[in-house]
Amino acid sequence: MDKNYYNRLAELAINDDEAFTELYEKYFPMVYAMIFARIKDIYMADDVISEIFSKVAMNLDKYNSEFAFSTWLFTIANNTLKNYFNKANRNREDSWDEFLELEAPISEQPEEKLLTSERKENILRAVGKLSERQRRIIELKYWSELSNVEIAEMMNLSASNVGYIHYQAIKKLRELLTA
Repeated sequence: MDKNYYNRLAELAINDDEAFTELYEKYFPMVYAMIFARIKDIYMADDVISEIFSKVAMNLDKYNSEFAFSTWLFTIANNTLKNYFNKANRNREDSWDEFLELEAPISEQPEEKLLTSERKENILRAVGKLSERQRRIIELKYWSELSNVEIAEMMNLSASNVGYIHYQAIKKLRELLTA
């Protein structure tokens, strides 16, 4: 389904619980992945997610359908996450190993499990060496599955700039992983 479908659905969701439920079911996994990747605490992530979707429900009448619903939603999510960190006055750890599943499937041989775990740990260390902006774009692109245009709208960048930053991040990751 195209983004216009979800834009129209958001307009309907103002007075239609079923429309809101469909939006929630579509976007919850992506928003949760982004939030959990940053907070790394399942209970706090649940609280933040609850706050995000409460804000969405209470402010649907303010949504402007000229813009993608996903951009509006992720802007609310990003602002809520910033508020969480400001309120908690804590520094987030840059390690993502609690977010990623570090164990290989049980069906793999022990040697392969070890190699897979080591590869993931190397990737986590490399991602930790990226700039905050590069990490943010990687999160939004791969965990939240947003397009460059959607990321650009969220981060106040041009889509081409997002593409360039993404390219530079991937290039740096390759250098770090082959060194």
